[in-house]
Amino acid sequence: MEQMLQSAGALLIEALPTFVIVVILHWYLKTTLFQPLEKVLADRHAQTEGARQQAAAALTAAQAKVEEYDNRLRAARTEIYQEQEAWRRQLLDEQTRAVAQARLESQTQITQAKAQIDAQIAAGRTALTAEAEGLANQIVASILKGSKN
Repeated sequence: MEQMLQSAGALLIEALPTFVIVVILHWYLKTTLFQPLEKVLADRHAQTEGARQQAAAALTAAQAKVEEYDNRLRAARTEIYQEQEAWRRQLLDEQTRAVAQARLESQTQITQAKAQIDAQIAAGRTALTAEAEGLANQIVASILKGSKN
């Protein structure tokens, strides 16, 4: 058993430089390779997260601008519709006034035409009455001449 312990001790002594070299190699790789690599990966992750946050902020700002644009567009449409409605009302009022004016003018013309017709009827009656009296006088005269004969 002693021989085994001696051979294990010898093996341990022979393995000790290898163990020390592995520890030194581990420390060297950790300080020169892995720590800078972890730092680069952490920086990239931070930049990526920063870019994501900036993109999210930009998206939020864009959505706010789109909403503002929609509100302005809606307000502009409402204003245009109100202007169109006011213009339509104004046009309707003008048409109503024009129809009322035309009615008034046509009533005036009808009244004037009735007055002219009444005047013509009166003149015609007067003329017919005068002519009828003249004819009656001629008939009476003819009859009186015929009875004298």
